[in-house]
Amino acid sequence: MKNEKKLFAEFKPSTYEEWYAEAVKLLKGAPFDKKMYTNTPEGITLKPIYNKEDMTFDVSLPGYDDYVRGTKIEGNKGQPWKISQEICAALPEDFNKKILEYLNKGQNSVEIVLDDPSANAADADNSGDYKVGHRGRQSISTAKDFETALKGVETECVEINIHTGSAAADIMAALFASQKGKKLSGGIYFDPIGELAKTGKLNRSMDCALNEMYAMASYNAANMPEFGSIGVDTMCYSGAGASAVEELGAAMATAVAYLRAMTEKGMDINDAAKQVRFRFSLGSNFFMEIAKLRAARVLWAKIVDEFGGDKEAQKIRVNARTSFYNKTIFDPYVNMLRTATETFSGAIGGIDSITVGAFDEIIRRPDEFSERIARNQQIIIQQECNLTDVIDPAGGSYYVENLTREVAAKSWEFFVKIESEGGIIKALESGSVQDAIAKTAAGRKKLYDSRRSSVVGTNNYANLSEKPLEKPACVCASNKKIRSEKVAADRKCESVDIADAKGADAMGKLISAAETGASISALQKAICKCNSQTTVKPLDIHRAVEHYEALRIASAEYKKANGFGPKIFLATMGPLIQHKIRADFIRGFFEVGGFDVIYPNGFATPEEAAKAYKESGAKYAVICSTDDTYPELVPAVTKAIKAVSPDAVVYMAGLPAADFEAAYKEAGYDGSISIKSNNYETLKTMLSALGVL
Repeated sequence: MKNEKKLFAEFKPSTYEEWYAEAVKLLKGAPFDKKMYTNTPEGITLKPIYNKEDMTFDVSLPGYDDYVRGTKIEGNKGQPWKISQEICAALPEDFNKKILEYLNKGQNSVEIVLDDPSANAADADNSGDYKVGHRGRQSISTAKDFETALKGVETECVEINIHTGSAAADIMAALFASQKGKKLSGGIYFDPIGELAKTGKLNRSMDCALNEMYAMASYNAANMPEFGSIGVDTMCYSGAGASAVEELGAAMATAVAYLRAMTEKGMDINDAAKQVRFRFSLGSNFFMEIAKLRAARVLWAKIVDEFGGDKEAQKIRVNARTSFYNKTIFDPYVNMLRTATETFSGAIGGIDSITVGAFDEIIRRPDEFSERIARNQQIIIQQECNLTDVIDPAGGSYYVENLTREVAAKSWEFFVKIESEGGIIKALESGSVQDAIAKTAAGRKKLYDSRRSSVVGTNNYANLSEKPLEKPACVCASNKKIRSEKVAADRKCESVDIADAKGADAMGKLISAAETGASISALQKAICKCNSQTTVKPLDIHRAVEHYEALRIASAEYKKANGFGPKIFLATMGPLIQHKIRADFIRGFFEVGGFDVIYPNGFATPEEAAKAYKESGAKYAVICSTDDTYPELVPAVTKAIKAVSPDAVVYMAGLPAADFEAAYKEAGYDGSISIKSNNYETLKTMLSALGVL
């Protein structure tokens, strides 16, 4: 019998109106809409509370309809997401040692990130300006290299995912040749449109790249159906500061371009859709990332349905990777905390596999410790947090369901806008996608620069006593020497002729050539003969607060050269209780720029403060006290400091009262620093004046 007893029956249910009335009281006259609603870069306004009345729409069950709650009925209870970690090991033999070890320590998917020569079909011994094995990325030139790298790996049981650049058929041919007919799963993320957006150029025509994609996709559909050959990688968009809506809209526009090309060349939509592998970035906005992944399933199902695809083809296949955009070189261990929340959002949002970046990956080649921590973050979420015991952890949340719906709608609008320009390629050529993302990134920068958005350890709560991580020497030159000798020995033919073969037939001939010892360079030359180049304005890929890091680095170099850092003197007036709050704020304000903050115990008189300022050798002073003492202190302290040092620049902490600002200016005060100040621009201006920049 159904138990009708209600929990907490002694508590009277509250209405939204009652909550609203209490919230208004607590705001004490501050405007409710301004304080309680949050605007996001996605153009979505978040309400302070969501309830049953907000659910004006139906939500499907997991594994059904639009797949908003997952593509599998059983969710992660049947088969959890795969742990697919990147490995820092440039040489095939070193990669093999690591992957065998890591597969025994919880990793269950092989991820290969090719170095620049391999990603662009250049043999290691003819790599030109490319760096062989840079930052530990994998160097692959022949099928023998794959044999070495994957020796002992049960490749029919463990999926393999490969990230490449402007070429891919050569790499896929070498992989398949090395596996001698084994049925593989996973995929190669061949995304020429993404490569074009990221770098601004493709060393071939787009038509040539799409012909190559067709050769791979049509071959796999017939011979290797669980191994994808079409990649849609949004890391470049998130890395340029795109919103979740822009990232998702661009992804869908890219996928549509590939589906159109494949079906126009004769592929069945069901076969083509199953070849697509998405890779989404996981950023800091926890709930937005959950909603983005859920919305992606809805949009992909809708798109494939419009193409005429069946329900199985409408199931999206997704790898999610922690973002580069929000990672920092200062206080780098905080990056572990960032990747932890990002991994958590990916697990809740629902994906097929997750890749967690090592906390030090933007600084150096990740070491064994950082790789282990990254891998274990996923294992803990799966095995200690028991997240896999729930089919859809976010399902039914009033907030998440509404946010998912809004993200899907906004992303569809962005997708439609791209389509109205003639598709993603035309939009990239016109620069509209890049411009839209640049505008969003500029809005984000304003939030970081004013510290309304915090990046802990960089634009807030700087740790000036930290020791930078040690960077190992670059081994690209020795990598090239070792690899050149190996490739020269393994390469058995300098050229490959596939005649006029196209589609699956062309791919089959490439695999046969790879089996006889053809290198990736020879294989690629056989399938790409266009001798062309495609160019657009590249995305401005950067990290969110790297401009802050530049200030810190410049200040550190200044300190190394001069024996002291750029100085700021705090004229702390009166006892601790009088000046501490504002002095602490000012200290934090300037430490993120690498300033040496001189923070005295407190001065009884303006003359004492002026004397200490003179002895400090600082150019800048900030008066720290309370609003009620400022009318008397600011003019007096300013005059005293400028009397002993006429070139001094004197600010006050906090906003000046309008009635007294004229008197402050008359005394020689130079301005104020408050929570409304643009932190970055203030630091940059001062450091430039001091000769630090």
